[in-house]
Amino acid sequence: MKECNIYVVTHKTMELSEKLTDAGFSLISVGNACEKNKQGFSDNVGDNISYKNANYCELTALYWIWKNDEESKYKGLCHYRRFFSKGYFSHDIENYMVDTDFINEFNKGIDIILPEKQYFIRSAEENYLRCGYRKDLDITRTVLFEKYPEYLNEYDNVMNGNKSYLTNMFVAKKEIFDEYCKWLFDILFEVERRTDISDYSIQEARIFGYISERLLTVWIWHNNYNYVEKHTINTDTPVNLSYIITQFFIKIKLYQFAKTIIWKMKQLIGVKNAKDS
Repeated sequence: MKECNIYVVTHKTMELSEKLTDAGFSLISVGNACEKNKQGFSDNVGDNISYKNANYCELTALYWIWKNDEESKYKGLCHYRRFFSKGYFSHDIENYMVDTDFINEFNKGIDIILPEKQYFIRSAEENYLRCGYRKDLDITRTVLFEKYPEYLNEYDNVMNGNKSYLTNMFVAKKEIFDEYCKWLFDILFEVERRTDISDYSIQEARIFGYISERLLTVWIWHNNYNYVEKHTINTDTPVNLSYIITQFFIKIKLYQFAKTIIWKMKQLIGVKNAKDS
């Protein structure tokens, strides 16, 4: 194993370039891609929950890394189309953060590297309800109260707030990576045990991947680890004038500021309407 191993999860047939494999990246295939990809690792060997992929999404890869990579000093997860990047205005592979970049951050005393927070004009709860059901959140909150009540305040703050760390991407020291996974899957397996998803659509059935995005933010906010946020790119997004302008506003934090202002205005209008009714 490498000192710093960044796993690129994919559900599609693909290969990583030699440039990436030489720079600390390993492919990990999930779902049907396990039988098609010959490079890297598959989440259906060893201690695994590969059969849950339709409901857990990239978390089946996260679980595999937790249980099967005992040697890497630093471990991380990104996607076949999403990478940490030092550049805001292109998808050039030369701008990708690689193993030496991550190790440099850890050598500065950083414990975990996260994607930049995403800001919204609606709450994290409202965002979830666009793809799932309120009962999912009620069950999650109950399980958290029963198992980890000390996290409840952060959970409520995250769900009532307008920002979260999405995509389930992060890089961390091994012991912190493993600690988070132990906490996360302890919660999700219990939520799964209590949740009937038999009539969910394909999108709704991805429930545990969606819930985990909120829980990562809860875990980060509760614990006192040193973390740093880094920019990420989605290589599926075309690099055009609109993209460059948006990325510029994100880089100077104006995009996030505008989203927060709109969010706060919506809250004030909601309070006023409640008083008027």
